Amino acid sequence: MRTHLILALACVPLLAQAPPPAVAPPKPASPGPPQALFPPQSQVPDDTVVAKIAGMDVTAGQIRKDLAIMPKEFIQLYNQNPKYAVQQLFMLRYLAAEGEKIKLGDESPMKEQLAFMRDNALASAMVSHEHNYYTVTEPMIKEFYEKNQGRYQQAKIKVIYIAFKPGAPVTAPVPKDKSLEEVSRAISEGSVSKASRTEAEARKLAEDLVKQIRGGADFAKLVTDYSEDPTSKAAGGDFGVVNTNSTYSADFKKTVLALNVGDVTDPVRQASAFYIIRVEEKNVQPMNDLVGPISEEIRQIHLRDWLADAGKRFEPKVENVQFFTQSHAPVPGAPMLAPLPAPAPAPK
Repeated sequence: MRTHLILALACVPLLAQAPPPAVAPPKPASPGPPQALFPPQSQVPDDTVVAKIAGMDVTAGQIRKDLAIMPKEFIQLYNQNPKYAVQQLFMLRYLAAEGEKIKLGDESPMKEQLAFMRDNALASAMVSHEHNYYTVTEPMIKEFYEKNQGRYQQAKIKVIYIAFKPGAPVTAPVPKDKSLEEVSRAISEGSVSKASRTEAEARKLAEDLVKQIRGGADFAKLVTDYSEDPTSKAAGGDFGVVNTNSTYSADFKKTVLALNVGDVTDPVRQASAFYIIRVEEKNVQPMNDLVGPISEEIRQIHLRDWLADAGKRFEPKVENVQFFTQSHAPVPGAPMLAPLPAPAPAPK
């Protein structure tokens, strides 16, 4: 039956609140409606009647209030079919009220199942609370930053871009208002390449240019004469700054960040071109640019350790192996245990 869908969704633990600022936990704020559902330019006033259900007026504010506490599965259902989702929500509440009238919640096994679902939801909420409200101080951030300098290297680079005919068809052009990094990434993925040379021809040309550069040739002149990325070519080969948070491919970042200032790479193959990269400057990202990611990583490390300590405390000491090797059939209709969120692995 369709009703089972919304009943199942209602048992999913509620979404965790957004993490507070890094230095001190704030007072919990009243939850608001999902921004994706209610963009400011199309906001309907809360007191607007948007539907009638079973003869009752339902306002935009009522639905927003419901959506603010719903699990992500219900939000997905609402985005796909809002009328059906709202119908199912009101059906759930009606059926629950009818069950209350005849005291179904006081009968076994429903009584025990309801208690278990409450415990399960509270446990999940406690994990989220421990993560979100763990206080991350400025000294903690500074210490973490100083111990992990190697992870926060960044390099300003110049490139020569040698294109070849991509295997995939050319797609729509990149909009003019995109950033240098977005344009460069689009080129590396083959979306704007117009080259007619083969990959082998492009590789041979790129390798020859690398030999010239390492032999003392003027990098800037070679950019002017050979590079085929108009954006970086117009900037003298400047290709922006690459760091671990950049959206370039992992192999591209790894190659760049392994270089020293003045080093030139062998040709780096991407989807439709070879890059010749020279590092112009290299330094460490400013700590102020990393407060958010560092704070989140510190919280994840704390949560991992906190859960590990709890796990050690409640690790069973098996006294009867036979019992634990027997199959135990689930009770029909019993709720499933929602797994606690897995903490992020420790940094290497």
